[in-house]
Amino acid sequence: MSSSPERPHSSGPEEKPAMKARLLSSQMLLVDALYHLGPLLDCVISVGLLSRENCYEIDAERTPPNKARKLLEIVDAQMDENGASRFMECLRKCKRHYPRLRTWLTEEDQSQTTVVQQSPTERHLQALLSVLSSRLGCSVLPVSYDLFSKGILTQLELENIEAIPIPTQQAKTLLSICLKKGEKACKSFYTALQNEDKQLAEELNVNSLVEDLDKESEGNSVQIAVEETRGQLRAALPLSGGLQQVMAQLGLTVGDEIRFNVCEVGVAVGLPRRTVREYLLEGVAIEDSAQLEALVSLYMEKTQDAGRLLSRVAELSPQWVQLSERGCLLLRLLQKAETLLRSGIHSHLHSWDHLHDQDHLRSWDHLCPGDCTDQRTVWAIFSFLVWDCMAEVLEEPEAKPSGGIIGMIEQLSASGRVEAALLQEVEQCWTEGDAESLLQSVRVLAQVLRDLHPLQEGLQLSSSVEGLFSCRPSRLHRVTSFQGVSARVIRKALSSMVPSISDQDATPLGRQYMEACVRIARVLEVVQPTRTTIDFSNASIATVTQHVRFVLSNPAFNSEAFDAEVRHRLLSVLEFNPAQLGLGSLMQLHQETLSELQSYLQLGEQHNFQFILESVRIIGPAKLFSVNRVHGPVAIDNGMEEVLRFITSEPTSFLVRLHCLCYEEERGRFKVCTPRCACMYLLKAEGLRDMQWCGGNVLVEVGGKVWVREGESGSWDELQALAQRHSAQLRDEGCCFKVKTDGLECEVKFIYRSGRLWAVPHRDCDVD
Repeated sequence: MSSSPERPHSSGPEEKPAMKARLLSSQMLLVDALYHLGPLLDCVISVGLLSRENCYEIDAERTPPNKARKLLEIVDAQMDENGASRFMECLRKCKRHYPRLRTWLTEEDQSQTTVVQQSPTERHLQALLSVLSSRLGCSVLPVSYDLFSKGILTQLELENIEAIPIPTQQAKTLLSICLKKGEKACKSFYTALQNEDKQLAEELNVNSLVEDLDKESEGNSVQIAVEETRGQLRAALPLSGGLQQVMAQLGLTVGDEIRFNVCEVGVAVGLPRRTVREYLLEGVAIEDSAQLEALVSLYMEKTQDAGRLLSRVAELSPQWVQLSERGCLLLRLLQKAETLLRSGIHSHLHSWDHLHDQDHLRSWDHLCPGDCTDQRTVWAIFSFLVWDCMAEVLEEPEAKPSGGIIGMIEQLSASGRVEAALLQEVEQCWTEGDAESLLQSVRVLAQVLRDLHPLQEGLQLSSSVEGLFSCRPSRLHRVTSFQGVSARVIRKALSSMVPSISDQDATPLGRQYMEACVRIARVLEVVQPTRTTIDFSNASIATVTQHVRFVLSNPAFNSEAFDAEVRHRLLSVLEFNPAQLGLGSLMQLHQETLSELQSYLQLGEQHNFQFILESVRIIGPAKLFSVNRVHGPVAIDNGMEEVLRFITSEPTSFLVRLHCLCYEEERGRFKVCTPRCACMYLLKAEGLRDMQWCGGNVLVEVGGKVWVREGESGSWDELQALAQRHSAQLRDEGCCFKVKTDGLECEVKFIYRSGRLWAVPHRDCDVD
């Protein structure tokens, strides 16, 4: 059979040139896989496929996904079949930079000579093309917005549809784009039509049509490139570059779970924190699997050494990069906000505008009861999450500050416990208020939450400055006068609860919320007992929340007497009603708050005491890797004890500086940093002899500096007099102990007893 030397070009969607159809039907795969366009652009530019203007257009996009979309738009709009083939050749040349495209490119090579066939869904939509074009009418734009929000349509395609004045032509253009992009786009069109115009969908029998298409596609073996969602894509494609092994070692599964701080995983395998963070914030989804895939891609881009990556991950204890239960729940709530943004923001493009001005951001209007639009729900979620951050990092968080949500961001920035650059980006995104900015704020806020909620409460170390590592607890601890309550008393208070019968018509979520508020009221009564027990069986939710607010305003719950974090979170339960907002994930957080309240109220030494490690000064070239609490503090032998573990790069000596905070009924809250240590400069040999004679304990002598601790018989005044006598400079160093390690890991027990601090070896070290 002789072949025709030339086939006339047709603009119909079914006869789209094979290579361009292949590229466009796989758009979502390409957008997800092309995290960094640099290598591909270098190749495409070198073969003359892109103009300087094209490069400017791509560079103007803010995020990697949008840059990739813009590149594919240029391929579709400006390249012929030959250009698309040369573009595909560039993809093959760069495939080592894009491991997730290797399988797809292999499939493309195998099917290069076959004709791209239409899927069952495409054939059905093709048959209905003329009917839908004439009957979609005013539903065209809402359906287009829905497809845009799902990533089916690009910004350029949406703008092209909007620019067409005639609905029939709009519909033809939309349907042509869907047919061009393949089965996933066509199915998404049917789903959007069902949601927007139920009557038309019923008349065209779309419901049964989609069901039939699902059944037909299950038995169809035609190989086509189908656009997938992120989660489906990762499940379908083989994981390359060591990703599968890394996920297995961490116990991480493919899906939408968030249980890890992937940025900390990157730091643990040796990458700079800033590099990892910036990479993850550039358009990467907030789920663990997406973030870990991006991290592995970054590591391979930097090192090309999968074995090195696997060995570093094998040394990592997963619990040190996992999140607490509360952290997981907060991020699940943030995912709900992201879902609402993606599903609704483009259906009502202009209805968000009034929520983006400075007046809104500095007020609490979005929490008005009874107004439950998606927009206000999203802002309520953002407000709750920032409120919760305040409870985590501020000594005395203020409920509903006058500055609104931006006022809370400003207070968090001033605390110094949250990275200011992240908070500044969140504020800027919210102020700009466009779709991409709001979605970017989700990514940044997710990293803030990950950083604030580690599973293991350790000590955060700053970068070394001349061997000095500043330390800060990963969680803020507040020492108060609260003594705790017997667990039996708490159980009795909760067992006396009577279910409310005031609102039989309440939703299940409303009943859960009512029960949680009543439980809080009953538990607080054991802290501040009242003469009469209030009957909540016939009370409204407003009555219960008003009562709890009144109880929390009592002096027994001020910051001197009760943990301000617990109090602030209880207020958030009263402020954010999950039944009004329709947020089951928020209800889970309120239940977690109730659980944390019950745990906090129990008897324990932690209420009235805390060891605070201020810094570690390494003597010599070694590096300090980590400092962690092993156990304690515990009250024993008329004192308090706690054991800390230090891990270094090699055996070394170091100075540990610390103090403790205590609360005693007679003295109130006070700080202990005795015995005191001083650092002396310019002290000569004669001065050292005098120091030993007067009872000073020399800890370290290095680089013309001497660290000395006041002795049993000596005093701080004598050290000052000695420094003055020998013309030496003296600097107060608080309370310090010298530790000499035998290996890479050691444990030291710190003790507070009789008004002073002590340190003794606990494992593999000597202490002075």
